[in-house]
Amino acid sequence: MNEVWNYVLIAVVALLLIAMPIMMNARNKKESQKVQEQTNSLKVGDKVLTTSGVYGTITEVKFDDSKKTVVIETGGKTKSYLTVDAYAIYTVFKSDEELKREAEAKAEQERLKLEAEQQKKAEKAEKKNKKKSVEEEVLEVTKKEENQENA
Repeated sequence: MNEVWNYVLIAVVALLLIAMPIMMNARNKKESQKVQEQTNSLKVGDKVLTTSGVYGTITEVKFDDSKKTVVIETGGKTKSYLTVDAYAIYTVFKSDEELKREAEAKAEQERLKLEAEQQKKAEKAEKKNKKKSVEEEVLEVTKKEENQENA
């Protein structure tokens, strides 16, 4: 019996050793695809944060041979420009317009969800009332039958 558990344990460990790299590879693919999408969607006017911690606004997007670079305007009163590889962009901040559109879309979804819930409640109440009226009719019919039998 002990030998069976040893084989089971060995099988579980082997399975984990096989499954772990596959799962990690899938996660890495997802992350690299997300980075690729972000890099491809960069445009002039985007407010960004680089991997080195520099905040700025993209003023130019360049395609040089096989790489994509962006020029970032940094600073307040005194402007400075920095050219970095597009993959050095860590985060793209959403503009006020995008945030407003997202908030409106979310509010619309909430409103539609609330309307659907209210409609379901109204349908339930209508079914309940219908059920009561049917029960009342049955009671009336049985009372009439009883009255006819008594008479």
